[in-house]
Amino acid sequence: MLDKIRRFVQSFVLKAKLKQHQREKQVSSLNSAKTVGIVCLVDKEINWDIMKSLIKEFQDKKAKVEIMGVFYGNLKPLWFIETLNITLCTDKELGLMQIPTGMHVTEFLSKEFDMLVNFSIKEDFAPFYIAALSKAKFKIAIDTENNRKHFDLLLKLKEVNMKEYRNQIIHYLSKINI
Repeated sequence: MLDKIRRFVQSFVLKAKLKQHQREKQVSSLNSAKTVGIVCLVDKEINWDIMKSLIKEFQDKKAKVEIMGVFYGNLKPLWFIETLNITLCTDKELGLMQIPTGMHVTEFLSKEFDMLVNFSIKEDFAPFYIAALSKAKFKIAIDTENNRKHFDLLLKLKEVNMKEYRNQIIHYLSKINI
């Protein structure tokens, strides 16, 4: 029952925020993006390691990368290290309805990244909410019904796993010539 109420409230809040949402759209590539935002679910160490390799790809191309991670819980995992460019949104910022709020989320959403990657392979509301409301000029996500309305580059995966998703992101972004 709580899940049904939560999904209704989440949908209502997102629709209301999207009515006020505006962004400038512009295609970016692996080489042209100077600022990159990444939204992810911090759930497993192996997924975090794959995500760090994606960050390194962008940083090797001289892009400034900022990460907004979503973690369900209050005690951060021992393998997770928060740095200046990595912020973690925990249960405290999510609240009962699991809608991301707080100063760090607001700051992240206010930035107009050249590119934003929703680096989540699960249909999870919190990362989706942050990515959908981002002012990024070029947004990337996995191809799902929900993502089709809010993202510019959608990737279909043969195998739905983080490593395949990371490889597809790098492959397609390196093919774009700008």
